[in-house]
This record gives sequence, C-alpha cells and structure tokens, in this order.
Amino acid sequence: MIRSTLKRSECCGGGYAGENIGLRCGSRQGMFFEDIDTSTRIVYSGEIYNYSELRNELEALGVKFRSGLDSELLLHAYAEWGAGCQEKLNGGWAFAIWDGRKRELFCSRDRFGLRPFYYFLNGDLFVFGSKIAELFSCQAIKKEPNSGAIFDYLAFNRSEFSEKTFFKDIKQLEAGCWLLLSPGKEPVTNRYYSPRYNPEMGEFNEKTLKKYSAEFLELLKSSIRARMLPPYPAGGTLSGGMDSSTICRLADRIFGEKESGCGSRSEKLKIFSIGWKDELKYIKEVSGAVFSSHYLIRPEEAGEISWGEMEKAVLASEIPLTSTSEIGHIMVAKKAGSEKVKVLFDGCGGDELLGGYPGRYFNAYLNQIICGGDIPRFVKEFKTLYSNRLREFGIDGEMDPGFYKIFLKTQSGAPQLSEFFLDETVDRSFLRKYSSLSRPSPRLFLNLQQILWADTLNLGNDYNLPGLIRYRYPFLDHRLVEYVFSLPACYKIHNGWTKYLLRTAMSDILPKGVCWRKEKIGGMVPISIWKDFLRRHRNKLNDLLTGRKFYSEGFLNQKAIVKRLDALFEAAVSPGTTDISGLWRFANLELWLRKNMR
Repeated sequence: MIRSTLKRSECCGGGYAGENIGLRCGSRQGMFFEDIDTSTRIVYSGEIYNYSELRNELEALGVKFRSGLDSELLLHAYAEWGAGCQEKLNGGWAFAIWDGRKRELFCSRDRFGLRPFYYFLNGDLFVFGSKIAELFSCQAIKKEPNSGAIFDYLAFNRSEFSEKTFFKDIKQLEAGCWLLLSPGKEPVTNRYYSPRYNPEMGEFNEKTLKKYSAEFLELLKSSIRARMLPPYPAGGTLSGGMDSSTICRLADRIFGEKESGCGSRSEKLKIFSIGWKDELKYIKEVSGAVFSSHYLIRPEEAGEISWGEMEKAVLASEIPLTSTSEIGHIMVAKKAGSEKVKVLFDGCGGDELLGGYPGRYFNAYLNQIICGGDIPRFVKEFKTLYSNRLREFGIDGEMDPGFYKIFLKTQSGAPQLSEFFLDETVDRSFLRKYSSLSRPSPRLFLNLQQILWADTLNLGNDYNLPGLIRYRYPFLDHRLVEYVFSLPACYKIHNGWTKYLLRTAMSDILPKGVCWRKEKIGGMVPISIWKDFLRRHRNKLNDLLTGRKFYSEGFLNQKAIVKRLDALFEAAVSPGTTDISGLWRFANLELWLRKNMR
C-alpha cells in the first residue's frame, strides 16, 4: 500500500516548507526509500520481475546499492533514465518519486494497471495512494459518490472506467501512464505504453504457424520463469480451461527445473480447483498430467460460504462488484491461505490476448473478413463456428449472398436497461437525468486485433482482487503481449477455433480433450450455486434492502424495492433465470455505500 499527501505550493529542498509531506507508506517493509545524496525519495507498491538484470545494468554504470529493495532499484533507475525507466521494467507497480532538486513528483502505473494508483487533486493539494480508503485520512477530501459511475453500474453492469472512479473527486492514474507535478505548474499526464498491433488478417500458413507457436511458447515460459519469485510455496488456479491449464502445466514443469532457482521438488507448486460439474473432467485430465500437489475444492463447500464472508469480500473491493464470481474467489483464497500459499499463478489475460471469447472476438474477426472483401472466407468461418446453430440465423441450406450485410448490421446494437428497472426500482429523477445524457454508442469493432488490443490494455482493474493472496499473470508479460500483437489475426482465430496459436503451442503438452475443447465455463460459478446462496440468505438480503438507513437513496427507489422485493427475489432464483446480476447489483451497491459513505 502507498499513501501520501502533499501540497504543490511552497517547496524547499527535499520537502515542502511548513508541511510534513513525507512520501509515506503502509507497514510493508521496503516500500519506502530515500537517497539523501540526491534528495530523492520514493513510495512504491508492486513487484519487479527483472530486478536482477536491471541491478546488474545499473551497477555497470557505477551505481552503488545499499539494499536489495525494489524501491531503491526504482529510485536509481529513475535517476539514470528518467521516465524512460518504465520501459525497462517488467512487472506490476505503482510508485511516486519526489525529486528534491528539480522539485518534481513523478508518479507511474504499470502497463496493464495491475497495481492501482488513486489520487485527489484540487488546487495545491495532491493526495495519492493505492487504496481509496487511505485518501480519506485527509480531512479536505469529502466522501461523495460519483453519480454517473453509479448509473453506468446499475444500467449496464459496468464498473471499470478509464480515469474516473465511483467517488466524485477521486481519479485513478490510467494503466500505462505517468503523472508529473511540480509547484506552480499544471500537472502533466502522459501515456508511455501503447504498443503497436498488426491490423492485417494475413494468409494462414502451417509452416509459419509452427514457427510462431514455438516462439510464443518460449516467451510464455520466460514470463513464467520471471514470476517464479518468493514467497514460497507458490500456487496456481486450475479451472479446467485452456489458459489456466497452460499456466499450471508450464509452471509446474519450470518449478521443478534445477536451473530455475525455484527450490526443489519438495516445494511443489500447489494447484487449486473448484470441481464444478461441467469442468471436473477437464480438471482431472490436467491434474493427472502434472506432478503438483492438487487441492480439489468440492462444489458443496459453496454452501459453507457465509453472508459475512461475502459481505467482507464486497466491502474489501474499491468498486461495487459486477460479477457473480465472488464465491469462487473466496473459496480458492480460503483454501490457498490454509496451505500457507501467498502467491497464485493465474491464466487471466489469455482470452483477451488471443481471442478467446467467441461471442465477442469471433464477431470482430468475421467483421474484419467482411471489410477485407473475402466473402467466401467469411462463409467458411461462419459455418464452421455456428455449424449446429445455422437455423437460428435463418440459414437452411446455402447462405444467402447478402447475409454478411445483415450480420454486419446486427453488430451495432446498443445495450438496453435490465428488466429490473422496468418496475421503477431505480430512482426516477436519477434515471431521468442520466439516461437522457448523451452517451457514446457502443463501438463497432471491425478489426480483431483492434479489440484485443483495447481489451488487453484495460485488464488491470479487473484483476486487482482483494485479500492477502498475490496474483501473478504470465500472459500479461509485455514481451509476450507485444509479440502476439505483432502477428496477423489469422493465427489467433482459424477454422472456427479461437486461441489457435495457443492450442498449437500446447498440443503436445496438454491432454487433447483440454487443448481442443470449445465449450468452456471454467472459473465461473454456476448460476445454481448463486441461487442457492440467495435462498439461504434471503433474510439478510431483505434486511439490507429494507433498512431504516438506506444509503442508496437517490439512486434506488427503496419503496418500490420493498413493495416488489418478493417478486424481484423470485425472478432472480426462478429455474428459468439465467442472470441474477440485477438484484445482486442492488445489494452490492447498498453494501458498498454503507462501507464508503459513512
């Protein structure tokens, strides 16, 4: 955790005259470092995976180190290379460096936003930290919700934004950006990371594919090795899907290599899975092929998740939660914690980097084919992917020559408000004000690489999971990301297969049934588990939404919710319901406001 408060006026030497500004940090050792000789100091949160390489490079330039701390490394790197030091780093970080000689504060966030950086800036006052709650220790900052963000959350189940947060006056430094402040000058923000992507579809070639897949695999292994840092024992999450299976299988192999420096086989990688019915077969296939200690969590244990544990997870988040995956996170974190695991390797990022979500990415791929004028290719790919669903698209036999025009047109539909709002459960004036505002239309992506690029660069906030477990994401090594972006789109999706490059690379390493599966649920919690959780805690849910002190007033119409609560609840848990997120959003918002607006 990092935290600091300073004023941008009256600066003298290494501090601010009349102000105990201190670049202060929390209790974690090594997050603060000061160099008296150069009048610089740093607060930092994160992990630098190429520490050794950078230290050797700096020592070759004559830099003398006093410790083995990341924070000292960053201070020397900034002194040597300025803002260019960010391009040399491999890891996740948020840091701020005060240069007493230049009287400048330089703030940085890693390429993918894996470490948060929040700040408040008003006139001469600048407060920053890695936890929003820490900022409110400054009495000048008022706790006020950001109504626009709350509307997007209720209406569109959206909780991630570029710069704004759910607090009116709190912003976040965007991923891949730096911020420079100095007395008497306007703050300067700049994006330092925006890698190029190859916009071409390309012509598929088997020989070229083998070359690309081999290079990709070596980069992925290198990424995993770089993240094989203490503390041990380390663990991995295995959902049964392609991405988590890849990371667990490769990490287990690498962990056992003598030259990896990761210890001996007595310190095995500990793998954690939830045995959801539809995934258990694939989990067992992978776990049977590795030598790790495997901990299989029974789905029935979801019944042991208490309302208090769920409430704690919701309150630990800096944002109202949108997903119904919290139960899974709690179960895995509890089990990993009981086995003394502090670090978990995770396959997140693979879908966004390699085109893993058919509904989102395959359509962009088809759009790109259409725009390229290769209609026969479009027909072939479309029929391959939707072979068992063609009648749903009105195709019975041969595809109409003009079908591609209909397909392209259907991709531009805007999201609509949930059915939960039709009964006036949202405050009328609030709904009227924000639904009438001009909002940007959903972007129609006509290039697969473009949408993958946009999604990959905005991943960080989704993966800032609360708790004491530290997650590491090998797919989000910038060297690997930049390599994959450089390849033509045809090697990511091919013949109806998403993530074709990854499947090819892992075809001799993973069981065939896992490597070439199409249907995937993975780490998502089955809707039946969530319905059971709501049924068991219906009284708690009622108390939350019908309380005398209703923090969601002004956003939700409590009277309407109370009046229709039974109907809303039954709609959420009925057998035919496939989405309970509307009612759960109401509960999450109320919990979040109770925590943060007191």
